Amino acid sequence: MLIEALVAIAIFSFAVLGIMGLQATAIRTVRDADYRAKASLFANQIVGQMWADRFNVPTYALNASSATCAEGTNTAANPVVTSWLAGLTDMANQGSLPGAADLLQQITVGANNTVTVTLCWQAPQDTAPHNFTLTTQIQG
Repeated sequence: MLIEALVAIAIFSFAVLGIMGLQATAIRTVRDADYRAKASLFANQIVGQMWADRFNVPTYALNASSATCAEGTNTAANPVVTSWLAGLTDMANQGSLPGAADLLQQITVGANNTVTVTLCWQAPQDTAPHNFTLTTQIQG
């Protein structure tokens, strides 16, 4: 009877450990989804600014010749892009992306005003940066 109780406790312990592992995976997945949603919001925000100022789209280019998600400091000549970068990288702001200040964000403007926005971030527990890319064509 004592052996049966010990076996039951062991099986119950393995079940609890499995549930804890599932909980940790769920938390990590929700965190990643939150960062992707924020990146989508920021990308759409700058594209919206470009639509409003569609005759000056080439001035929004940022780090166009850099490698994707390379380490570095973002510097923009366009004040709208500078303001956008400040919101993206402000760690006091809960809506910002972690580690975005240390990675080069990209806005490339191609032929026919084809715009590609690539946002990069890296949470402290991540080993490699993540990215989100939005491509659109701004005509008007």
